[in-house]
Order: sequence, then C-alpha cells, then structure tokens
Amino acid sequence: MARRHIDPVEVARSGGEPARFLWHDKLYVVRDILDHWVENEEWWHTAGRAGGGAEANRAVHGPVQEAPGGNAAGAALLAAEREVWRVEAAAGRSAPLGVFELRLDAHGSWTLARSLD
Repeated sequence: MARRHIDPVEVARSGGEPARFLWHDKLYVVRDILDHWVENEEWWHTAGRAGGGAEANRAVHGPVQEAPGGNAAGAALLAAEREVWRVEAAAGRSAPLGVFELRLDAHGSWTLARSLD
C-alpha cells in the first residue's frame, strides 16, 4: 500500500545519491536506488503565491536570470524543478525493507513524499 507524506527529512548523500535519512527519529539506511527523476513544480502552486504571475514567481524564486538565448521563462522553470529519488531502505539491519520517495526541492529542502509497503 502507498502512503503519501509531506514530512521534512534530513538526508545524507554519498556520491550525490541519498545514502541515509532521518525520519520520525529513526535512521533509515538506503540499500538500493530504484529510480531517480526530475519534475517541475505544478504551475498553479508557483502562480498562486503572492498574487500570481511573474511578480509571484520573482517573490518565490528571486530575480529571474536570463537563460542562454534570452529565455527568462526557461530560467524560471528551472528554479521550480525538484529531484525525486525512489529508494529501498530499512531502519536497521533486521528491520524490513520499505520503498520511499524522497524529494529535494530547488531550495535544498528534503521531504518524504511517499512510502510503499
């Protein structure tokens, strides 16, 4: 069964990949990386902040720097990307393995987005 979460977690990386994470005062050790992808934040979350539109985007993400070729909109999208890692982890050597989705947002904050058992 899959469960959705929005819990902040502390993640330690090794070689750029999550190696362990702290969730509800338990240390989970990553045994395997199952998948990794990058997704864009839903546009309505970004547009809805601080009144919407380009002004809201600047309020949330700071001044937009022009991307190569003068594409400011492309740079704004890059600011709203987040990495998602699907990992297999356990809270101890004898604990059962679980599957977890860890998200790293553009501001460097990690959250546990989903757990599967």
